[in-house]
Order: sequence, then C-alpha cells, then structure tokens
Amino acid sequence: MPRRPDKTPQRGVTLLMVIVSIAILTAVAAEFAFQSRVDLELATHQRDALRAEYLAKSSIGLARMLLLFQKQLDRTTGALPGPLQGMNLQLWRMAKLDCHLLQTVLPQGEGRRGKFATAGALGLDDQGRIQYGGFAGCFDARIEDEQEKLNVNALAGLQTGTAQGAVQRLYNLVSDKRFEFVFDREDSTRTRTSPNDALIALKDWVDDDQTQSALNITGLGQVTVQNGFADEGALYARYTPRYQPKNAWFDSLGELFLVSGVNDRFMAAFGDRLTVYPDPNAPLNVNSDDPLLIALAIRSIADPARPDPRLNDPVFLDGIVQKIRAAKLMMPMGLSVQDFTSIVQSTGIAVNSSVTQRQGTGGTTANSFLGDKSDTYRIVATGQAGNVERRVVAVIRLADPTQDGLGRVLYWRTD
Repeated sequence: MPRRPDKTPQRGVTLLMVIVSIAILTAVAAEFAFQSRVDLELATHQRDALRAEYLAKSSIGLARMLLLFQKQLDRTTGALPGPLQGMNLQLWRMAKLDCHLLQTVLPQGEGRRGKFATAGALGLDDQGRIQYGGFAGCFDARIEDEQEKLNVNALAGLQTGTAQGAVQRLYNLVSDKRFEFVFDREDSTRTRTSPNDALIALKDWVDDDQTQSALNITGLGQVTVQNGFADEGALYARYTPRYQPKNAWFDSLGELFLVSGVNDRFMAAFGDRLTVYPDPNAPLNVNSDDPLLIALAIRSIADPARPDPRLNDPVFLDGIVQKIRAAKLMMPMGLSVQDFTSIVQSTGIAVNSSVTQRQGTGGTTANSFLGDKSDTYRIVATGQAGNVERRVVAVIRLADPTQDGLGRVLYWRTD
C-alpha cells in the first residue's frame, strides 16, 4: 500500500496578517478622512469668519454715516428760528441698522437688481439673511450714546467744578443701597473695599499727584474731595507684581480693572454706566434710558446752596424719574435740557441757577452740567455668515463733522 503524505497543519497566519493589514489601512483611511473633514470645516469656518467680520465692518460704516447725518442735523436745527431752535431729532435712535435697511430705502428693479441695490444681493434665504452670491449673511448694529454715562476721566483735577461734579455723581452711584452686595466680599488680597475706597482709588488713578485723596461727606450726602496725607501707591504694594497708579486718563474701560477695588462684581454692576471716551468737560446727556443715570442727572442740577433732603428718599426720587421717562415717551425725538429742568422744577426741587442759563444754541447749560446732544458714540456691530458670528465694537467721536469726516475712532475691538 502506498504511503500517504503527511498533512501540514494550516494555522491561518496569512489570513490573520491580511485582516490586520486591512484593519490598519481602514483606521489610517478613516483618520485621513476625518482629518480632511476637520481641515475643511476649519477652512470653512475661517472663510465665514472673515465674511462675518467684514459684514460687521460694513455695519460700522453704515452707522458712522448715520451719525454724520445726525451731527449735520444738529448743526442745522441749532440755526432754526423760534421754538424750532435746537430741536432734538435723534435719527440714530429711530433707524434700525441691519442688512435689510438698504433694501428698504433704496430702489429695486422688478425682477432685477436696481441701480443702487446692495452689490451681490440676490434675495433672502429661509432664515431671512441676504444672499451675497455664494453665501448668505446679515449684519446688525446698535448705537449707544457715551455721553449718557459717567465719565471717569472727569475725576481728574481737584478744585474744578467738573471734577467735583463727577465725584458727586460717582459717589451717588456707588453708594446706592441697591449695590451693597458689590462690596460685601474680600478680594484676592483679602481686603474688603468700601464704596468710598473705590471712589478714592478711581480719583487717585487719574489725578496728577502722588497723594491719596480724601472725601468730606455731609449729612445730606454732599461730597467734596481734597488732598489727604497717605501715599496712593500703597494700595498696589500688596499685588504681585507691584505697580503704581497711572496718574493719567484711562485709555479704555478695561483699564479700570487695574484700579484697587474694581473687580468683576464692580464692573457687572457699574460697567455699563461708566465711560472714558468723551471729553471730560462734556455735559451729561439727559436722554438716558437708565433710571439710575436719570436720577444722577436730577441730583446734579439740584441747587447745592439749598439741598433738598427729599432727594435722599428713593421713593420720591423714583417718582421724578418716572415722570421724566413718561415725558420721553411723549417726545420720541428726545428731551431738551429745558424740558428736563422744567420737570424737575415742577416737583418743587430747587435747581441751580446756572443750570437754567443756556448758551445760545449749543444745547448745553452754562456750566456744562447737562446737555441734550452728544458727539461720542459706541457702535456694537454684529456680522453673520454661515454659522459664524463676529462682533466689532467701535467708539467714534464726531466733534466737528467738517473736519472729522465719519468720525475719529477712539476704540476698536473685534471679537
């Protein structure tokens, strides 16, 4: 009988190697596809971010053009005769600055783009955004009056009326009982700052001396400031690293965080009511919508020679604020200084005599306590393209439209 050959056992090593190779190649291919997808998404995001940023910049340009019209209108109404003189028509409050504005006010051809239509606009998508050829986007802008806020740079100086008035207004703001929670905790150096300490620190940051200021407060809440004896730099010796007060004006609102006693809680409570961009001698605009700022304007024009204790009663003061806000609803064009003063006087409050003396057609009071027109504005513009949103914040000053063009840029930030 012939001998059978020996059978070699088959262990399947080749099949195992093939399976492992296929698994490795599959993982590599999946990783490559995933990385390619990520790179594509990043490129798309960067592309849309650039588009959104330029849409926001377009909104800034549109807002600056509107503010230029506003300043020209202010100059024109100031020269009108009779009761129309100084009429306060606030275009920037009435207009809604968004991507649909040009389609509303500019002519459009039926079935085609008009001569002055938005370049590249081909209609709206399902989300109401403008079609710009290969992408859809929109922009929106909001204008804020910086002169309706308290200017911290006005604290510079000591004996000037502007500095004393700024100190009084800021004291009335930070010492309000509604904001006691801001000062009830210690900071990172285990120091608890009082409202008066924070006010003194702000004052010492912008003044030009090295001596810490001191406050004198009467029983009716009247504040005067004078030089003290301590070294104002001692407050910052406990920080690491140590530094000295600037002894100059603030350049931006974010610089306030360098001041002793100013933290996130402080800025959350008061940041929207403070500014550093207008001229320190510029008057406080009476057309604010903030009840606290309206109350500060009321107390600013009260006669210091005849202090009225009722102004320390929050219920009485809130009653005057509500009267002013109701009057603003009846006058959508804005209140004048005379209107504001008349409402305050109607409640029996004695008004400083210099406040009632107006300078010609400027819309400000003789001592620049109050005004009804502004030249410094904050523009918050938002651009959207695809799924990306970009925000641009700019502060513009239009002191002289004949020389400033679309305004001088005092601050610019892109988020």
